[in-house]
Amino acid sequence: MESLLVKTGIYGFVCSLAVGILVIDTTTMVPAQTGYTSYEKDGMEYTVELLRFSIKLTIACIIVVLIYTWYKKYRKK
Repeated sequence: MESLLVKTGIYGFVCSLAVGILVIDTTTMVPAQTGYTSYEKDGMEYTVELLRFSIKLTIACIIVVLIYTWYKKYRKK
């Protein structure tokens, strides 16, 4: 079971990183007094946001797999 969780963590992180690159924008719209202003995120800000997204999805994947394995284990009893 431990190896399953480790594999889920690794593959979940890599896949969520790929999805994050496709989904997360490099520009941000900020409300101003007369309308909206857009600015481009610098590399560090974009990287931190991408890592945050990937880590959240990885933790969610691990929790889902953990619940599924517990369900399969106790269902057999």
